[in-house]
Amino acid sequence: MVIPPGSTYKIRQGEFSFRGKPALPSYTPTGHNYLIEKSKRRMIAEGIRRAFEIISRSARRPVPPQ
Repeated sequence: MVIPPGSTYKIRQGEFSFRGKPALPSYTPTGHNYLIEKSKRRMIAEGIRRAFEIISRSARRPVPPQ
């Protein structure tokens, strides 16, 4: 499933994938709103943390032989 349109804060806790890989909805940290809105900075940091958790889990799984 591709990430559906909608408010990022409403859909960010969902489980999404694209071509079998995890896809994480997040804000793009640009512009002045990033410097002002602490909640967006927190959500961006949480998204990055989730991405690292997914990467570390996949790194521990053995890669099947081809």
